Amino acid sequence: AILEDIPPPSVHWYDGSDSDDTAAAKPADAFDAEPFSMTASTVGYDVYLGRTVTGRIYSGKVTNGDAIALLRRGDDAEGGSSGPTTSVSGVFANRGVSRVPLEPPVASAGDIVTLTGVPDNVAVGDTLTSAANPVPVAVDAPPLAPPTLSCLFGANNGPLQGQEGSKLTSNLIRERLIGETDNNVTITVTKSETDSEKTVVYGRGELQIGILVEQMRREGFELVLSPPRILTKKCPDTGKEVEPFEEVVVDVDAEYSGTVVNALTGARKGVLVEMSDDKDGKTRLAFEIPSRGLLGFGPEIATLTRGTAVMHHCFLEDRDYAGNINIGSLKGKLVSNDQGKATLYALEALSARSTHLFVTPGDMVYPGMVIGESNKSGDLEVNPVRAKAVTNMRTQNKEEKLYLPPPKRMTVEELIGYMADDEVIEVTPESVRLRKEELDSGKRERAARSKKKQMKASQENKGKK
Repeated sequence: AILEDIPPPSVHWYDGSDSDDTAAAKPADAFDAEPFSMTASTVGYDVYLGRTVTGRIYSGKVTNGDAIALLRRGDDAEGGSSGPTTSVSGVFANRGVSRVPLEPPVASAGDIVTLTGVPDNVAVGDTLTSAANPVPVAVDAPPLAPPTLSCLFGANNGPLQGQEGSKLTSNLIRERLIGETDNNVTITVTKSETDSEKTVVYGRGELQIGILVEQMRREGFELVLSPPRILTKKCPDTGKEVEPFEEVVVDVDAEYSGTVVNALTGARKGVLVEMSDDKDGKTRLAFEIPSRGLLGFGPEIATLTRGTAVMHHCFLEDRDYAGNINIGSLKGKLVSNDQGKATLYALEALSARSTHLFVTPGDMVYPGMVIGESNKSGDLEVNPVRAKAVTNMRTQNKEEKLYLPPPKRMTVEELIGYMADDEVIEVTPESVRLRKEELDSGKRERAARSKKKQMKASQENKGKK
């Protein structure tokens, strides 16, 4: 029934006409003599088959043994192919969740297939074409959205390192991240220029980085993750600093539309560009906002709308720097000053000084580890391992029961948007901890004083100018 109601896919043919509608009226066999071309929609890597490319065949046909060449986005056949010519070694199609080889291994225009034996330097948006009879120009393809933020990945150097994971060194972490780029073309990995033991990962958002970290921890890696940095650059025309802006579309119940507008257009520097209602009581809101303004917004909007909002965002363009965005938590953190297992007695006393605790009795803590959020501004050094004094004196409160609210457990994605600039996320196969980058409290205080003096001097210099 579906084949009867849905028309066959359109096919392109090179007779001087660019109309796919005219080509669609002819049978697919009529286009087999046309030059083969296919746009790479997905690039992957298989340990047995090598580099793979998935896409829809735009014209012609392909089979095993065909010689193919690579045309970069915007190139033409007169300029020559980019890289050596290769031979197709396999033609596969997806059947459900499985990838099966075609029998016979022939695919024609309109088919969505996966090819092996393709050039190793192929990228998403490039065109594969016949080496003997290439197409005149590369097939048009939408551009890839550039990365918007970066994070530093490094080996776990905390006091509890090596107790839960099996892959601990920075070299293993870097090899795993480089291997991720074989199948995830939206990730870019480079070696850090400031620290040879760390690796810089460029991605499109905190969700993408969070998914990568979750995959790695399930594979046995122990690592630390630095706060995200939004990628800015200088405009070549004006010389001003520009940053990425994104288009955000939120579908939410009408009663929460005002809450979403206030959350995105306030400190996050978003601009409401469209608002529409439907008959089902839903409101669609469209915003243009700096990428910095979206850090940590996913958990916040889920709380504000009680989980009823659906948000989608994509890269829009680079625009002038929007200024300071103060979206971080105004409250300080409770930082442990001792190592050991957290006790119920100590945590119950600390619960009155916090809005949330991140640990439960019995959890291992160490100096510099963040165990909760303070209900006041500024970080507070606390002792979560303090035990109740044991005496032989019987008092009225001796047998008093202690009650502790449940801890707040945050995912890697939530912590990326929550942590401060002087904190890192420690990720192991069994635990996700938030801690200070510098574990020594004395060094942290000296660094804070030095930073405060530098800011004061900078403000004085600006005032003189």
